[in-house]
Amino acid sequence: MGKKSQKKEKRREAIRQELERYGSEILNSEEMKQAFQQRHHTLSTVGAHTMRVAATSLAICYALKKLHIKTDIPSVVKGSLCHDLGILGRGEKFHSSKECSARHPIDSVEIAQKLTGELSDKTADIIERHMWPVGKAKPPNSLEAAIVSTADKIAAVEDFVEGYEQQRPGIKGVVREIKKRKKENTAWKTKKKS
Repeated sequence: MGKKSQKKEKRREAIRQELERYGSEILNSEEMKQAFQQRHHTLSTVGAHTMRVAATSLAICYALKKLHIKTDIPSVVKGSLCHDLGILGRGEKFHSSKECSARHPIDSVEIAQKLTGELSDKTADIIERHMWPVGKAKPPNSLEAAIVSTADKIAAVEDFVEGYEQQRPGIKGVVREIKKRKKENTAWKTKKKS
């Protein structure tokens, strides 16, 4: 295994440990099980999206640590794991996407309180403000809330891309070919029109 692969594996393991350490009650909850059954962002699930947000949030925290910027990892873990749990049962709870967008952060805080017992103000703020800058969402009040909000947008894009690739596997081949040609600096060959 190369150095780059070892670093990636080490980071993945660190993320897994942080999630277990600070979010085991959330990860083992009935709500999280349901999250992997409910569609989200068209081609993903609430659960898959949530795990992307958590991993991306922690990766950002680790990058900031290298710059000597401290973050509240327990709040980031709990906030990222709970940020969309209020979406569960979307079809029965909300009349429109706009209502869901505005209301689910509040419902997510309530679910987080139920799952964790006690929720810090920072964690509640992370969950309540994760939708920013969408709609009428308020901007984050902390670095941690900004991290999770940013990770949420990154993960949403990844959800769409991965879902699209699953529906149209040929796109992976095209992307690989583009990367390969870019690396090799090879031109695309086209047929001349007669």
